[in-house]
Amino acid sequence: MKKYFIVASVCATICGSLFISCKDNNAKNNTAITEIVSKIEQNKYKIGDKISIPTTNLEGITKVVVSVDEQEVPTDFTIDGKKIGLGNHTVNVKFFKGEEETNSRDFTFVVYANEPAAQWNYEIVGTYPHNPDYFTQGFYFKNGDIYEGTGLREGKTRLIKYKLGATEPTKLYQIKDDVFGEGITELDGSIYQLTWQDRAIYKYDLDFNQIAKLDMPSQVIEGWGITTIGNELAISEGSQRIHFFDKDLKYLRTVQAFDNTQPYSYLNEIEYHDGLIYANVYLKSGHADNSNIVVIDPQTGAVKGEFNFAELKGKQGNPQAQELNGIAFKDNGNMLLTGKNWDKIFEVKIKK
Repeated sequence: MKKYFIVASVCATICGSLFISCKDNNAKNNTAITEIVSKIEQNKYKIGDKISIPTTNLEGITKVVVSVDEQEVPTDFTIDGKKIGLGNHTVNVKFFKGEEETNSRDFTFVVYANEPAAQWNYEIVGTYPHNPDYFTQGFYFKNGDIYEGTGLREGKTRLIKYKLGATEPTKLYQIKDDVFGEGITELDGSIYQLTWQDRAIYKYDLDFNQIAKLDMPSQVIEGWGITTIGNELAISEGSQRIHFFDKDLKYLRTVQAFDNTQPYSYLNEIEYHDGLIYANVYLKSGHADNSNIVVIDPQTGAVKGEFNFAELKGKQGNPQAQELNGIAFKDNGNMLLTGKNWDKIFEVKIKK
């Protein structure tokens, strides 16, 4: 009995590591399929490239069914940038002899952008006071006012409005629930405020009356950042993914932030301006740190540019200050930046 389990275990281990289906006894087919999968996994794809699942060297195989991200595609398909865009994609391939499925493989491939992310520069053109009590999670500018959402629990999750340059609010709403607030945005006369791991989105009118408590869409792992693009809401979750929804949180699509060599993960507070998404990068992840903001094409996910704002934290005066985590845009196109518990807001002019 012990020998039987050892043999079965070894067989399972080998089959799993080599992507070999134990139900197919055709060793030649298994080898050929492994070679097909390995070539696809190891290749670096771009938009417009083709991926083929050849079947000519497979004995007895009469049909192959290919699914990418759970959607069936031809065995010879093109990465079109729409149905299949930038980022990681899961593939399931099933091999049939007649109506019998004899083998199947699950694997991934990655699509990269055509261009590297450019290093964008800036010039500090102004500073304003910022209340260092505010643990900044959401941030936008409108008609001379700052709208800010704060985080932390125990009553510190708030929605705040104040004049740029002031440290006291003209309007404040404190959420009574014990939740951890995240990003905020405005769409069609309503303000949306995310929560982190509480699976809730709060909706307010412009007088800060809470009009709804909505369920976090299932596509979003955690609530991090939110912004408005036309009639759509874009939500970041701390990964390289940004999900898009309508105003009723009906799912529309997802993009992944990539340049020509790597993903850009830990996307946090986000803001849309002039056709592009600006995203704080929360943690160091190989390409950026807490002081970086990346600039993303919302249609494709391609990372167009990257800022390093490391000097700003040192220019504010609160020793308890944490990460850069506030992006807003004035009407003149200048960017307003602050962070968690910072005592200043910086106005910068973008210089590409």
